[in-house]
Amino acid sequence: MSNKILFVKHPNGFSGKLYGESSMSIYDKDGKEVLHTGFRNASIDSEKALYEHLESFPEFLEMLTNRD
Repeated sequence: MSNKILFVKHPNGFSGKLYGESSMSIYDKDGKEVLHTGFRNASIDSEKALYEHLESFPEFLEMLTNRD
């Protein structure tokens, strides 16, 4: 997949891009990058897997940013 770029939009407002051997970027509804990693789980390797990851991303982001 190293030369292929996959881009997926989710109805929850987040979108994601897979590229390179293991890079992933997640964007909010305004197109601002909110997460970037050079190393992603090997199971996130298709549009379907990225869509499923984006499904739970709002809860994940809330967990990371919640200070309570």
